[in-house]
Amino acid sequence: MKKNIIMIMSDQHSPSVLGCYGNKEVKTPNIDKLAENGVMFENAYCNNPVCVPSRMSMLTGLHSSKINVWCNADCLSPHFATWPLLLRLSDYETVICGRNHMIWGDRLNGFSKRLCGDESESIPLISAGKTQQGGKSPQAIDSHLGSVEKSVHSNHDINVTNHALEYLKNPPGKPFALYVGFYQPHAPFVALKEYYDMYAGMPYRSYRNEKFEEPHDKMIKKLQLDREIPDEKLASAVRAYYGMVSHIDNLIGKIISQVESSGLLDNTVIIYTSDHGDMLGRHRLWHKMCFYEDSVRVPLIFSFEGCKRGKTVDSNVSLLDLFPTFLEIAESEEKPELDGQSILPLLNMDAKSLPKNSVIAESIGIELGRPGRMLKKDNFKLIYYHNEKPILFDLSKDPDEHENLAESPAHKDILGEMMAEIMQSWDVNKINKTFEECRKHSCYHSAVSRLSAAEKKS
Repeated sequence: MKKNIIMIMSDQHSPSVLGCYGNKEVKTPNIDKLAENGVMFENAYCNNPVCVPSRMSMLTGLHSSKINVWCNADCLSPHFATWPLLLRLSDYETVICGRNHMIWGDRLNGFSKRLCGDESESIPLISAGKTQQGGKSPQAIDSHLGSVEKSVHSNHDINVTNHALEYLKNPPGKPFALYVGFYQPHAPFVALKEYYDMYAGMPYRSYRNEKFEEPHDKMIKKLQLDREIPDEKLASAVRAYYGMVSHIDNLIGKIISQVESSGLLDNTVIIYTSDHGDMLGRHRLWHKMCFYEDSVRVPLIFSFEGCKRGKTVDSNVSLLDLFPTFLEIAESEEKPELDGQSILPLLNMDAKSLPKNSVIAESIGIELGRPGRMLKKDNFKLIYYHNEKPILFDLSKDPDEHENLAESPAHKDILGEMMAEIMQSWDVNKINKTFEECRKHSCYHSAVSRLSAAEKKS
């Protein structure tokens, strides 16, 4: 019988805040156990460090530059095939439960049905001359943070879990792929009191003076992170983030317990990942939208009967690889042209690497007209924004990304090779033109969505 698939995706969870990834302070027993019983990827990346572009690339197995989804106001064109659509051709019921930041159309993007979530969220307004939203609200780090009795995000995640549990109590009589989407630990940095209190007295390390590379100084100004914010408020934000992570860990534990109670564990693949990370103050940055590790790297754990339990994989992989992997798990005969590769050989065999040990991520950029790309190849990472100086890190020797090797004579050859690779199929003029055309149209949809939201409240 074909294996069921349960994919759990949180929002904005950096793997550096997980016990199984080496963090000694965070309490994540359920995700840690999932890793203990499965395969954990140390070098997994999103393909665009912004919510909607990352998720739409994950669904289609294609880069942002191929699907023209660059910011949170962009929609996925309905003609693109997604993995939930193709799994239906292999007789799977594909079900979405919770957040996947689908704010256009039927909010299904190939899934056969939705249990809950993604409702009544307005389409953001991207103003002329801008690439993405900035400013203090609603992702404040100097206000609206700390301990709360309830929050929109925690209520959403509890509701999502309850719907998922009900579905798993009465699963369909055929293979299913259940996508479970959590909102936490996405900002604002507020956690339910019981989880916030778990981290009372947790030491705070300030990164206020940590080195960063240009053009990130522009991002710091754009997000108003150059203002004075007291360390105690920053510490509270980090504490709340840890609390939200522990909350979703608890909810994930409930889902796994129900899988076991329903007799599904032996025939189900369980995946945990996130759409991108959060800088949490590293390099003086918060949130995501850049190619530093804490923003672009994601947790990725697979667990199922027959996998190499407790295995840690160092190969570079990305969320693009989920689509071809799911097709192989489903024994699909479909062979769409995708940008990723199946990672199944790393899950149930002794293989230590794949034919391609590189990952590309993309971004519309910090400034309009200067889109960017990241290439992670072996241990080297190249960051390049159009008309800016390249940034090259050797993560094997410099995991904190402090030493830019782009001007090092000893790294001239590797820089040249990686620059040639990163520029392949990279049409900056086309990207900028398409982004502006789509932005103009999305402004009208944004206005109507905000009007509809106001009408619902009245």
